[in-house]
Amino acid sequence: MAGVITHMVIAKEMLKLLPEGTIQNLDLFYLGTLAPDAVHARIGYERAHKKHTHFRDGIPDSDFELPENYALYRKRLRDFISCNRERTDGLLDLYRGYVVHILTDELFVLSIRKEFCKRMECLEIGQEDRRFFEAIVTDQNRNDLLLVYGYEDMEELRKHMEEAAIYPVEGMVSEQELEDSRVWLIDHHFIKKHELLQPAYITYDRTLDFIYSAAERIVNMMSGEEDLPKM
Repeated sequence: MAGVITHMVIAKEMLKLLPEGTIQNLDLFYLGTLAPDAVHARIGYERAHKKHTHFRDGIPDSDFELPENYALYRKRLRDFISCNRERTDGLLDLYRGYVVHILTDELFVLSIRKEFCKRMECLEIGQEDRRFFEAIVTDQNRNDLLLVYGYEDMEELRKHMEEAAIYPVEGMVSEQELEDSRVWLIDHHFIKKHELLQPAYITYDRTLDFIYSAAERIVNMMSGEEDLPKM
């Protein structure tokens, strides 16, 4: 899965491609990109909780591409979009941000994660090996910190995240979970000082390429040009 800062940057790059005014509440839009991972703040968190917020209940990461699994995931996502695409409670952009996160992770799994798997196979490290998880998370975290210090619009993104009003995402994450995650994101990435290290396998340049291509693809996906309802 992509890092939390990567999700925000993709949302920003999407705004550069969308007609002005498409997104009305930028604060909620950026906050929505954090929401699926906010489940990490849940008391008694289990891996199954994150599977649910990402529409992947019962679907192993290694088998995500199997036709039956991908079709099930896409059906759940389509249902979520259909239920929320015409919201009139002022929270539409929160839910749009949520979908941006989900589609970003889909594209990440089908591209960067596949490339990473091949690198690990050469090292005889399987997907169930703890070293696999530690290596990919380390690279994601390092790339996120490089974005914090290197992406030109990062202060704007921080401001939007800090000023966003907090709401639950129905059936997925609570208001408290999202607030706790927002506090962690700001503290960890913008207040604490970190040594900037280069990723070992997923280069920063590869991450930037992914950001720009994902932003363009997700704009198309959410515009109804693929098999998803327009949102």
